[in-house]
Amino acid sequence: EAAEEAPLRVSPETMAMRIVSRVEPLYPEEARRAGKEGLAVLDAVVAPDGSVKRLKTVSGDDLLVKAAEEAVRLWKFEPYQSSGRAVPVESTITIEFRLN
Repeated sequence: EAAEEAPLRVSPETMAMRIVSRVEPLYPEEARRAGKEGLAVLDAVVAPDGSVKRLKTVSGDDLLVKAAEEAVRLWKFEPYQSSGRAVPVESTITIEFRLN
């Protein structure tokens, strides 16, 4: 069995331009009531097919991070090409939760 390829690290800006479909996170009711705002920062591994394979919390309030993860799991990216083939990549995704 082939060892899993280590993902290439790419900038958040590069990944932002490669989003094919983006699901907006739902603001958690509990967080809304508590007046919680802020950033949920996730470390994401995107598979060669553009699906989100792994998410790791970097920082953020638990409630907001959970909502961000649920949404980001459904995102699709354009496959990232390196030397003419699609490869796994790793990047940071930041979601801002702001009460209007």
